[in-house]
Amino acid sequence: MTTINVSGFLTDFTGGKHVIELDASPSTVGQALDRLWQMHPGLRDRVLTERGEVRMHVNVFIEDENIRRRELLNTQLPENSEITILPSVSGG
Repeated sequence: MTTINVSGFLTDFTGGKHVIELDASPSTVGQALDRLWQMHPGLRDRVLTERGEVRMHVNVFIEDENIRRRELLNTQLPENSEITILPSVSGG
């Protein structure tokens, strides 16, 4: 099972849910996110660009490693993985 943690303003698009469990075990981050978009379609455009790339102001982690340091959406997921979607915080 894969668990996805959503934080910040992104929970506005998940009905206030911070933790979403997928009923399947996708093999890549992209497949896991595709399942998440099916459940919460409004979230997709806040996380990905029109070209299907992770937005610059959003970080996606597997456990504690940013997927930008790996293979982005093609990063392989181990069984029972935890993905965290974390929008950057700005202001001053």
